[in-house]
Amino acid sequence: MKPVNKLLESEVFSLIREKNRSISSYQKLWSSKVPSKLAPLSHVGGIRDDILTIYVKNSGIASKLKFIESTLLKDLNDGIQKEIPYANPIKSLKIKLMIQNSKEASTQSKSFPNQAKLAFKNLLSSLEDSPLRQSLIKLIKHHANTD
Repeated sequence: MKPVNKLLESEVFSLIREKNRSISSYQKLWSSKVPSKLAPLSHVGGIRDDILTIYVKNSGIASKLKFIESTLLKDLNDGIQKEIPYANPIKSLKIKLMIQNSKEASTQSKSFPNQAKLAFKNLLSSLEDSPLRQSLIKLIKHHANTD
């Protein structure tokens, strides 16, 4: 247990704890100054060289924040003087998009329900050979499972 305690009291962990407190302070300040609709869609990533990095979920949110950036900077710097007195004023915001995991977006099944399969097969049987029929055959092959 002593080696673990010694490690936790080391300078590296001390710096990590301080950085975490700093980001938490900036996040609280950010949440109180940004418009309430944008607060849950953005979060503080860190601060470096007096530039606050903000992560957002999509480009629409990023553009809204860019539009009000000067007002936000003024409000944030006023809040810093009151709430985080040891911090320097923020020079600018760096707004970055978070890359969403594409695997999460494609969780829907590509197969058709049984009723849709039957309807497409009935439609196929009533169509004569045409580009529409060929496209329908490709659609059924691509999306219908083979059961």
